[in-house]
Amino acid sequence: MTSSIISSLNTKDLQDKAPPTGAFLSGSYIRYSNATLYQNITSKFISMEINIENRLPIIVTGVIDGMSRNKELLIKKYGPNSSGELKQVIGELSQLRSELMTNKPLDLLILTNSEKDRDAAIWNECIKNIEDASGTPPTWYNSVWLFSECYMYRRISQIFALTHTLSFCNVSSYKCQGDLINLLKLNLWGNRCDLSLSAGLIDANEGNNPIEQLKMFDKYLLIDDSLIVWNILNKQLEETKNQDVIIDIVLDNAGYELFTDMCLAVFLISKNLCRKIRFYVKSIPWFISDTMKKDFIWLIDNMKNSSANFVRELGEKCWNYIESGQWTIEVESFWTEPYDFSEMKDKSPELYAKLSEAKLVIFKGDLNYRKLLGDINWMYETNLATALRGFKPTNIVSLRTIKADLIVGLSCEKATELFKEQENWMITGQYGLINSVII
Repeated sequence: MTSSIISSLNTKDLQDKAPPTGAFLSGSYIRYSNATLYQNITSKFISMEINIENRLPIIVTGVIDGMSRNKELLIKKYGPNSSGELKQVIGELSQLRSELMTNKPLDLLILTNSEKDRDAAIWNECIKNIEDASGTPPTWYNSVWLFSECYMYRRISQIFALTHTLSFCNVSSYKCQGDLINLLKLNLWGNRCDLSLSAGLIDANEGNNPIEQLKMFDKYLLIDDSLIVWNILNKQLEETKNQDVIIDIVLDNAGYELFTDMCLAVFLISKNLCRKIRFYVKSIPWFISDTMKKDFIWLIDNMKNSSANFVRELGEKCWNYIESGQWTIEVESFWTEPYDFSEMKDKSPELYAKLSEAKLVIFKGDLNYRKLLGDINWMYETNLATALRGFKPTNIVSLRTIKADLIVGLSCEKATELFKEQENWMITGQYGLINSVII
């Protein structure tokens, strides 16, 4: 299926070059050969995988296949009237995939009175502004990569929102539930098999120390500001006992990653490193597995009902934090709107002011990192503060496994070394960073 999709792509609008330094990443650029990469590494010509052409159609296909496989379950859950709308949704998703693969212009969203579509006008305004600025309608390949990718998920969301029976359907929930079930089983047998933070990448045999296993990942951590983050929280603890300290966590994936986010949050509260933690979730299904409010509650409920005592106790503790107000779940539409974070102060001043109340904001994942950097092809050695382009509500730290062709705070020498070892190191998710800006 994957090879047939890629072979049918319309490549007439592709450019046989890497994105110039300072340009936005775009699906119109194709990768360079190894020789060219090494010759141009100091001028920041990067190995850019054509994410739009080789991944996004496959994601849409996965949604179509998932709905087809679970057709009977969906009809049982949403009622017999959903059968016709199920066919309608699959047809519209197929049309979306075709538009994407043939580099069609980005259609305006349909305006409705639905609460789930309240930001459609914002998206349409951005599309019109791009057309006014360039003189031509924006297309899938020729738009900024980040914009095109987010627009795809927004289109998928509207396809479901415009139905009567499937408007609350989240086709990615089956995957997230499966991830969590596997995780809980691993915890259940924890006395026999230690749980590795690698989520199965490292064998966790009896007698292994998880902390020792974690050290094996140090060589893949390209930037490590964890001590800086510790120092700022610890200093605050010594000075004020952290009675009024808030930490914000802008979440990424549900499932296993969300579980580790909760473990971190429990640690921060229990060690008095903060008084309150606010978790920011997505308002609509986003990027396959991003966390929504219902995912957060579902995870805690399943932990509370676990047969493993320590998992159940952890779930009870998490729920107590929710009930006491020490943890809150924040739903903000900005995270799924067509803006990067440098635009937040202008486009969502209330959210910017809210983040400014926190002592630290933790941004999880690759997508949040790309929005911090604006999906711009920065020079590797650019510092993060510069790349943020004025976004400085408070102290921030980005926790990111690298899955897209951009990074700052890295020497050209280190980048050259990495390219020689593995040409596609920027998209494998093998490497990570903990990068902070302290104001």
